Amino acid sequence: MDHFLGNFIDATEYEVPLKIEELFHRAGPSFLEIGFGGGEFLLQMAQNRPGSNFVGLELSMVSCQKLLKSALREGLKNLRVLLIDAQFALERILPPASFEGVYMNFPCPWPKKRHSQRRLNDREFMEKVSIVLKRGGFLQLYTDSEDFALEMASSLESTGLYSVGSMEKNPSEGVNTRYEAKWLSAGREIFRLYSTLEGSHAGYGILKEEEMPHKWLSDEIDMEKLEEVYNVPIIEGESLVKFLRTFKSMVEESYLVETITVDNDYSQRFYINLVRKETGWLVQLDSQAKPFRTPAVKLAVKRLASIVQR
Repeated sequence: MDHFLGNFIDATEYEVPLKIEELFHRAGPSFLEIGFGGGEFLLQMAQNRPGSNFVGLELSMVSCQKLLKSALREGLKNLRVLLIDAQFALERILPPASFEGVYMNFPCPWPKKRHSQRRLNDREFMEKVSIVLKRGGFLQLYTDSEDFALEMASSLESTGLYSVGSMEKNPSEGVNTRYEAKWLSAGREIFRLYSTLEGSHAGYGILKEEEMPHKWLSDEIDMEKLEEVYNVPIIEGESLVKFLRTFKSMVEESYLVETITVDNDYSQRFYINLVRKETGWLVQLDSQAKPFRTPAVKLAVKRLASIVQR
């Protein structure tokens, strides 16, 4: 019997960047929605275009579960869902030049100045979108915020990578999401911005699993030294590491250190294992840990070893 998680992709279980043909077990036109919310648009697209592949990115687990259950109920095989930060996925996880189109439907405009860094319409984000688009592919925005759309058009033009079309007010065809219905019932105007990729952006940071370090310590370790730096940020470049607490095994000489890392704005929480071996101590990611091997994760392993080493 099929399970609703059948359409879910845990990117940590795949070699990255992901391969679209591997995800869908077939080739075909592929499209991406960034922040699918209730999932109505992506579900409808997958139903209406069975010959195409659709990928959705979302940070809400509730939204992911809802869409996955709907996809199972409809028997859809051409839809995949990732629970992941879009900025990180565009730059590190999704394959370059692999999508015919990218959709953004009613993203939160974050109108307050203090939230400006969360807006997905600046030049840097537009460049990241260009990484995964095929040349000639499109980026389509639907929004109820004219200011957001205008800022995004300016960002697109500033990259020099896109041909930006004119903004359409209250387009004849909608995207049939609950957000659209909500704004229309409230008398708000809807704006559509459509652009195509004419150039290419080379800034792609593929994660390389073989670069993940482990550390051997030939001497004894001093775990009390680690207690002195609990919750103290360790910063190197754009990487941040915090060690939160330690758990000691009752049956063997080993420790688990709960760790948080941040790469730019992408955070991960996992455990690092310190285990006694015949020749010393091995410091490595816990066998159950599946963080992406980012620079901050590598820094965490290296710093933990240096802290506890006598």
